[in-house]
Amino acid sequence: MITRKTFTVLTICALSALTIPDALFPRFAEAQLVTDASHNQTDCRKSIVGTYSVRTFLNGDFVGRRVITLTEDGNFFAIDSNQGGNQGVPSAAQSFPNNRFTSGQGVWKCTEKGEITATALNFNFPSPESAQPVTTGRADYRATFNPKTHTVQGTFEIRTFDLSQNPLDDNVPVGEGEPFRFTFTGERVTIRN
Repeated sequence: MITRKTFTVLTICALSALTIPDALFPRFAEAQLVTDASHNQTDCRKSIVGTYSVRTFLNGDFVGRRVITLTEDGNFFAIDSNQGGNQGVPSAAQSFPNNRFTSGQGVWKCTEKGEITATALNFNFPSPESAQPVTTGRADYRATFNPKTHTVQGTFEIRTFDLSQNPLDDNVPVGEGEPFRFTFTGERVTIRN
């Protein structure tokens, strides 16, 4: 009987000694930064990261401006001068089926030295008098940057998708007449003294 009590007490003491430190000094998981092992990716990102003001063209006709931001961690943001609707936009942009949309957000990566691809998503809203549904837009960018002149040129294609569909699935049907193909040129935004 004494042996059984002694064994029970020793077992409780041993378990307490093993678990109390964990309760008093818990170990937390630490997230590890994932870095791109490619030296070329790192060099490319350093020379490209920033905000750019670009002029956009459809079939050679000026349709507006975009401000594009590429962050060091691979995020991509774009705003467009035509987001508010067709009123006051260049004549080449008047024919778009939907000129009421949100800013685009997505991701980018370097494909070659000075070149990137990016994909951004946004939401498109019908005009107030329309019974059309809200759609999702996807813009796929390809651009080349010149770090010496701080300029960029490239293309992007816009596709729209039913809101219930996955805009990242290339097998999902897109809107009529799509994709819309644009070209753009621009320069890095810098601080002016």
